[in-house]
Amino acid sequence: MGYKILGFVVWKGAKWYLGHRVSRAKRFAAAGAVGVGVGALIVAANAKQRQTQ
Repeated sequence: MGYKILGFVVWKGAKWYLGHRVSRAKRFAAAGAVGVGVGALIVAANAKQRQTQ
């Protein structure tokens, strides 16, 4: 539960920072990069879990 709250706080903080410091195009690029990174982590975690079974 603690990680969920921490993730929420980090996500909101990043959105606030990007909203105030970065142009709209750069914001979309950063959000896309984060999305790709999260997707890659999920795929890697699934692959590792399958190896241990």
